[in-house]
Amino acid sequence: MNTADYPALAREIASMAHGYPYADPPELLGRIGGEVSADPTGPHGRAMLAALWASRWYTHWKIADRALVTALAEAAERAEAALAAAGCPGGHEHPDLADCDEPEEMAALIEMIGPPGTVEAAACPGHLAPLAADTAATLRSTLRERFDAPGTGHLDARYLTADGRTAFDDLITDLERQRGSQVDHRAQDAAIWSARRLLAGAPDGERPRLAIAVCLLAKRCYWSSTAPGIVALYREALATLDLTPREEPCPHREGHPDVKLTAPPRPAAPDERGELCPRRVAEQVHAILDYTDGYLGS
Repeated sequence: MNTADYPALAREIASMAHGYPYADPPELLGRIGGEVSADPTGPHGRAMLAALWASRWYTHWKIADRALVTALAEAAERAEAALAAAGCPGGHEHPDLADCDEPEEMAALIEMIGPPGTVEAAACPGHLAPLAADTAATLRSTLRERFDAPGTGHLDARYLTADGRTAFDDLITDLERQRGSQVDHRAQDAAIWSARRLLAGAPDGERPRLAIAVCLLAKRCYWSSTAPGIVALYREALATLDLTPREEPCPHREGHPDVKLTAPPRPAAPDERGELCPRRVAEQVHAILDYTDGYLGS
């Protein structure tokens, strides 16, 4: 869309914030960030900063491209520096945006700043510099919170036996906490630990159960807006699995239908559904890699 059509852009940003974008959000946000960087103190650059500010929480929760979020944060930082240097000439009161918590209210600032209907106080550098700072702080927080998987070293005491093997009973107990679409954070930590165990070169006998643990939580990424950094770790770990059994026969005549994915079977329990069959594990891993590729690319 034409970013200089300020009423249309305001409507699009509001719709995007509500979760119903018409345009392609990553493409649109990339153009907005580029236009902020190109001329942060110019009339159009200021209007684009308002658009970036109004979309900052959408970016936080929905944009899975780390490079794009980084570029938007850098654009906001450039704008903050330029606008702070320009300062406020005085003689007017800045709009109070403390109560602007609805997408339409936030996006309305785009029309207040963009010509021909520019409101001088709204377009003032002294008014916009704090918005740029707020946007930059939010997006830097996004990079920390959404693109870095949390540490799990403290879980070694729970998930490793004295001789260095995976304590699957404890691991599976935590994975079984995952029910429904809302992510259970203890189960997620167990999946993250499993992913790192795979990447560290887990013994062959452990890898099928660890893979199922990762798949169990990765399957929920769309429903729960899982942090992209966590999904990227899941994908990196699953990519270490051997997928050649997908093309090989197995002893299960009924095949491996797409049954509901659950926590892996416990070591002492019979594998009645053939969940540890190399072909089934490889099929599930392949399916989850394809599924999560769409998530990170969306």
